[in-house]
Amino acid sequence: MNNRLTKYLDDIFSRYEDIKPIRELKEELSSDLQERLLDLKNEGFDEDAAYQRTIASVGEISELIESIHANTTKLQQIVGMDFSMKNLQNSDFKAIRMHGGKFNYSNLQESDFSQSDLKYCTFKCSNLDRCNFDGADLTGAAITKSNLKGASFVGSILDEVDFGSSELSGVNFDNMTFKGTVFKHTGLRGTTFRNAVFHQVTFNTEVKKAVFDGAQMDKATYALLKGFKANLEKVTII
Repeated sequence: MNNRLTKYLDDIFSRYEDIKPIRELKEELSSDLQERLLDLKNEGFDEDAAYQRTIASVGEISELIESIHANTTKLQQIVGMDFSMKNLQNSDFKAIRMHGGKFNYSNLQESDFSQSDLKYCTFKCSNLDRCNFDGADLTGAAITKSNLKGASFVGSILDEVDFGSSELSGVNFDNMTFKGTVFKHTGLRGTTFRNAVFHQVTFNTEVKKAVFDGAQMDKATYALLKGFKANLEKVTII
């Protein structure tokens, strides 16, 4: 094995993390280059000339390494799934798949989570002001003690989502379906649920200022809302 060639590769790869795809690329290149160097020496080239020709045959690999590094790092972040305690304002999380991800104690103001698969993610004590969750699947997510004023949920799936102690005042939930969703000590002043459908939804909060016109709900949900003195004059029991 040529030590000069080994050092050359070590220098190139030293600034990148020890990530499996990059490590595998280095190992493959090392084997190919060592073989290339030996072939050139067998063809009659001296040590230095064989080395220079071997290096020249590599071409520009920096872009390839950088691409692998960037994509793998992004994948690791998604697999690691912990974005807690970070300032991620205006971040682009559109159309990602991140089951069980953690976004706790983070600033996510105006971030885009539209069309994303966010099943069982946790958003605890985070700023989600004006976030876009349109079309997102939030099944089983825990969005607790967070600010959601101005957030958008058009077409999203909110089955078994826990909105406990979060601020949802003024949010538009019109025409949506809720199954097992929890609104416990949740701010719902001016929140609209027009023509929404409710199945076994828990309300343990002030709902006098929420709008349920045209909504359909099971008897249990109806009883809970009636107990908290919601205006249910235009509600249908299913």
